[in-house]
Amino acid sequence: MSEQRANGQPYLVSVDQPDAARAELVFTFTPKVADPQAARGPMPRFIVAARQEGNRVTFDWSGTQDDPKAAGAEIEQEVLDRIKARAEWLERVNALVDQVEAWAKELNWATRRIEKKVEDSFVGDHRVPALLMQEDTCRILLEPVGRSTPGAEGVVDLYLLPAYDDIASLYFYNERWNLHYVFPNSGPVASVRKAQAMPLTKEALEKVLAEMRQSAA
Repeated sequence: MSEQRANGQPYLVSVDQPDAARAELVFTFTPKVADPQAARGPMPRFIVAARQEGNRVTFDWSGTQDDPKAAGAEIEQEVLDRIKARAEWLERVNALVDQVEAWAKELNWATRRIEKKVEDSFVGDHRVPALLMQEDTCRILLEPVGRSTPGAEGVVDLYLLPAYDDIASLYFYNERWNLHYVFPNSGPVASVRKAQAMPLTKEALEKVLAEMRQSAA
């Protein structure tokens, strides 16, 4: 559950998808008050179902008995903003998995997609693809973590299995995915490691996979 304001009133907002097979999200807006017990009468709840068909979103207010009055237009705009954020994230993470899977196959890694549930109070819980990559006995999982984090619009981790060691992370910023990885330093002190960040490319992925494979040996 997240917070939002509409017509000057703060609201607690929850997002649900009752039927995963339908492109419909149900948003519940509950006015936030400092002391609910001091409120007179039952607390109103504004429930609106949003259904997306192509580029068009339709709203269904039949699930609520309370009238949002002047806040209705702002609530619908907030719903549109959240639907847009959800769609952008799903498109971004699906494109990433497509690209990494293609590169991994070119590098002779076997791949298998699995589904993961991501919890998100702003856009609603949803499912995204994760990617299992394997070469010989080395297995690496590309796992989406979240839609946003400070300074980035998406976080995806690379884990070395079966220990689930968090070896590398991908962050989306500057309009691209960036790979953050701690490479061993060359030189006499092999235990010293230096963190690096670089745009995600096939060459960068190949280097990280090779390092992770060596760590698993």
